[in-house]
Amino acid sequence: MIPFNLKTGDFVEPSEPLYYLFAGNGIFLVKKTPLFTAVTETRDVAGLDIATPALSLTIPKLPRDLMEKVYGFFDVVHRRWDGEAVAFLYYSPVRQQFHVDVPPQTLVRHKSHRGWRTEGRVEYGSLPRPDDFLWLGDVHSHGDLRAFFSDTDDRDDGQDGLRIVMGRLDRNPEVRVSFVTGGTRFDLVTEDVIEDFAKPVAPPPGWLRRINIQCKGVNGLTSITGWNEDERHS
Repeated sequence: MIPFNLKTGDFVEPSEPLYYLFAGNGIFLVKKTPLFTAVTETRDVAGLDIATPALSLTIPKLPRDLMEKVYGFFDVVHRRWDGEAVAFLYYSPVRQQFHVDVPPQTLVRHKSHRGWRTEGRVEYGSLPRPDDFLWLGDVHSHGDLRAFFSDTDDRDDGQDGLRIVMGRLDRNPEVRVSFVTGGTRFDLVTEDVIEDFAKPVAPPPGWLRRINIQCKGVNGLTSITGWNEDERHS
């Protein structure tokens, strides 16, 4: 087997005429001959079996009541402000329980001659992690658009976790599920991760109070909480 070396801070050039060099940016094959010395990037290592990316979740399915509460929250935000929203998911391996909560989040609305329009994005903050729970991932909505993972999601989903998108809220919701780890997104079968759910359940009033509406109209910028928003901005 061709020997390999690690490119660390104390790396010393070995005497072998052929070896693999494992570096922080990939695997390289170093070849030294009487005519040349070359360092070339390679994807294959001779003598080793091939491995393929894989993911297997070791948690139970997300329960129906949790997803219906999240669905209810997204439904209110969509119907009232035509906006998107996000919720955080947590799991306790000790309790074998799930927990869901929503972070403070902002929707931006613009006034035009056609009325109020909400931007197709949501800005959100952080939440303290509940005791005995691990951060599992998040769920975000796409309003009446289809459920998909956008280029923005690919850029923003740097933290390992479960990612769920819910779209088509104007009909039976469409759901996409994936898990991101090590910069790789694994698409998952929805039915393998989430219990079947059908109806939106009214969300806790505290969730709606965490929504901030920024209205950019003819009189400048105003900022109000979702729970107390004047209906003329609906």
